[in-house]
Amino acid sequence: MFISTDDIKRLPLFTGMTESQLADITATTHFNIRHHKRGSTYIKEYDAAQSLVLTTHGWTDIHTCSDNHGYRMVERVDSPLMIEPDKLFGLTTNYLSSYVAQTSCDTLSISKEQLLSLFAQHLIVRLNFLNAISRQTQHYESLPWQGNNTDPSHCITNFIKHRCRYPYGRKTLYITMQQLADELNISRLEVSVALNQMQQQEKIILRRGIIEVPALQIL
Repeated sequence: MFISTDDIKRLPLFTGMTESQLADITATTHFNIRHHKRGSTYIKEYDAAQSLVLTTHGWTDIHTCSDNHGYRMVERVDSPLMIEPDKLFGLTTNYLSSYVAQTSCDTLSISKEQLLSLFAQHLIVRLNFLNAISRQTQHYESLPWQGNNTDPSHCITNFIKHRCRYPYGRKTLYITMQQLADELNISRLEVSVALNQMQQQEKIILRRGIIEVPALQIL
């Protein structure tokens, strides 16, 4: 499948590059380009991260489960998306989440060897990659310092936010009220009252075993 310089320039890895630089990259770099049908899982939790994967078109649902798989969070994210760049190097080189095409979706992947070659040739590619990892690290680093309000609604809000990879957009938490109460160490009644208040405020939509957040930024 052919990829144009217009598609490449939209990707966060190549932000700020000139047309000539992009043309050189498309001519000399091998990209593995794939099309995924709606509903297909193109990366599974625990898969080895052997290449850098970026989405070029379409929406993706990111499924992240608790360690015991007792509950899971689903985040809906539009393209372009750089998928878990921190998993390419370091101690843990397996994906944390599963990635499902919510619409038809196109991905582009670059092998580690090709990526290292791009790093060596283009400073801006190195900086874009480091910026992506830095933003993610700073996001998670700030979470434990956001206060310890004991109000049940605040606790639920923090529980949801702390389990999201992206601080915006649609989120769906698959968890029962009892599971949530156990995780927060409060009563099921407190959870029920707080969730219903949040629904009345139009911050969430409640269904059996599901908490849907239309937009995390208004939670």
